[in-house]
Amino acid sequence: MRVVMECTNCDLCKSNKYTTFKEIDGYKLVKCSECGLVYLNPRPAQQELNTQYPAEYHIAKLLGREPKTECEIEEEINKNIGTSAEIVKQFGTRGKLLDIGCSAGFFIASLKRRGWDVTGIDISEWASKFAREKLGLDVLTGTVEEVRIDEQFDVVTMYHILEHLPDPLKTLKRVLGLIVNSGVLIIKGPNLASFDRMWHGANWRGYDLPFHLYHFTPKTYSMILDKAGFTLQKIILKPWNTDAHLKEMRLGDGTRADHPPRAIERFNKSNTKNNFIFKGINKMMDITTKLLSLKGRDLTIYAKRRNSL
Repeated sequence: MRVVMECTNCDLCKSNKYTTFKEIDGYKLVKCSECGLVYLNPRPAQQELNTQYPAEYHIAKLLGREPKTECEIEEEINKNIGTSAEIVKQFGTRGKLLDIGCSAGFFIASLKRRGWDVTGIDISEWASKFAREKLGLDVLTGTVEEVRIDEQFDVVTMYHILEHLPDPLKTLKRVLGLIVNSGVLIIKGPNLASFDRMWHGANWRGYDLPFHLYHFTPKTYSMILDKAGFTLQKIILKPWNTDAHLKEMRLGDGTRADHPPRAIERFNKSNTKNNFIFKGINKMMDITTKLLSLKGRDLTIYAKRRNSL
């Protein structure tokens, strides 16, 4: 099926001046000549965007399979224990959290078990319905601009969401009003300035075209947050994961989809994983990563409302 495409200006500075950054599989990424933001242009038209995230997207791309039994659902919730533990470690066991782009709700389900009052929003009818009916969560269907929210939150999370939005600046301005004066916005997303992107080239998983409309660096993340009314608190850049990339070299290109769990399990038990040469190469790459401060694909950002400082 042919996707209708449209041209757009830079969302950050509204300039229509740009240079070509990269062309991948027929899609063109451009770099704004004024502020440096990289974005997809042309991109799927507005009427096409909401149709890009059907049940198949969440099941095949994010989950691998649809969890149907209680045991399978529990397994998905448990995958988010580490992420929910991060929230508890920093903010305690009580508070109100809004997760924008919550998908089927497994992260907020894990956090709810730790005492948090959680709400989710997702554009997918399948995902939000699953969260409500299977997990008993308060999840709204639609965009954050469309749904009615009459409360404010201590923490708002946007995990791998900002790059999907047709107008991220507009969304961030809306989010600003949903955070209590002392509240925190947490963003996770790809880092275009990472070594991981240079390593993978056109196959970089962070591109994920045409789903990712914008591609941010720490600088442009900071710029768009400032323009929306936030003050950046900190950016956490994780080091490049050498072990994971050696696995990819052995298992095949894993930049566009996660390896099946069984394939990773077989690799971890294989002679390749445990032999002297593999361990030696991994150690040397790890030392190089630390010496050169090579950064991995994703980063985490903490920001607050400017008037709260």
